[in-house]
Amino acid sequence: MHELGILRQIVKIVGRVAEKNSIAAIRHITLEVGEGSGVVPLYMKKLFPVAADAFPLLKDTELRISMVRGKRLIIKDIGYQGK
Repeated sequence: MHELGILRQIVKIVGRVAEKNSIAAIRHITLEVGEGSGVVPLYMKKLFPVAADAFPLLKDTELRISMVRGKRLIIKDIGYQGK
């Protein structure tokens, strides 16, 4: 399952951005996942808590996935609460 590795990279990126911008909590992360990317959204949803476990500010974060055409996978939106 490469989904866990992808999620770990996503939470690292979001964690770094949150620290640099004094963000207290991340409420949601919205991903755009391409139909041809090889990523299984169900696995992403199930594995997200495991990947986010090392980052306290992601404790109650909701992972939202939007399927799109193509092969891309991008972080489309991050909902957050400032400090």
